[in-house]
Amino acid sequence: MAAHEELLSHDTRKALRLHLGETASQELLGVIDRLSAEIKHLQRTKVSVTPIVPLRGAMEETLIVMD
Repeated sequence: MAAHEELLSHDTRKALRLHLGETASQELLGVIDRLSAEIKHLQRTKVSVTPIVPLRGAMEETLIVMD
């Protein structure tokens, strides 16, 4: 992830390294970066789905299946 896209500031990342140690902080920061990238990908590719179902009768149930 590019520096301008980071969720956490340089100071926060430095504090994590100081308090958690290099290995643990790198693992945690890697997870945060991957989750952030996945969220951005989902936001870019999301599709709004509005199911339209005709009214037939009060007793019928409609099942909508989406892949």
